[in-house]
Formats: sequence, structure tokens, C-alpha cells
Amino acid sequence: MTAIKADNDTWTAELGGVAREGFRTVVFFCSSNGQRPYRVAEVPAERFASQDDLERLPENELRELFGETTSMGVRRSYD
Repeated sequence: MTAIKADNDTWTAELGGVAREGFRTVVFFCSSNGQRPYRVAEVPAERFASQDDLERLPENELRELFGETTSMGVRRSYD
């Protein structure tokens, strides 16, 4: 699994399920502090086909993805 340091904690990224048609979730779990809620980002489904794709992501891109997360949910834009 992929882990990064952010917000003074260690976060592990896991590929989640379908958020809505054409989108999946990436869920960050705090492995250094059990009191922190998980954080979720919504990404286009074709970006990551498997956990292996997520694990190959460079650290700077993983940090960028973490920056797009919301606590215990996904950000949605409504057209």
C-alpha cells in the first residue's frame, strides 16, 4: 500500500469503489492516529484500474491527490 506523511500523520491510500458513473474513490486512512477520520478523493475511473496503479503513483502526485480529499466523503460538482 501507498503511504505518505501529511497533516503531521501517516496516511495509507487505498483504491475504493465507484462513487458515481465514471468515477471511483481513493480513500486515505490515517495509520498513525486512530482518531483521525478517513479522507476521500473522487477520481475518473480510467485513472486507476487497480490498487497497483495507485501504488505506482509518484509521491508528489499522491500528495496532490490527498490535497483534494474531504473528510469522510467526496467533493462533488453539480452541473
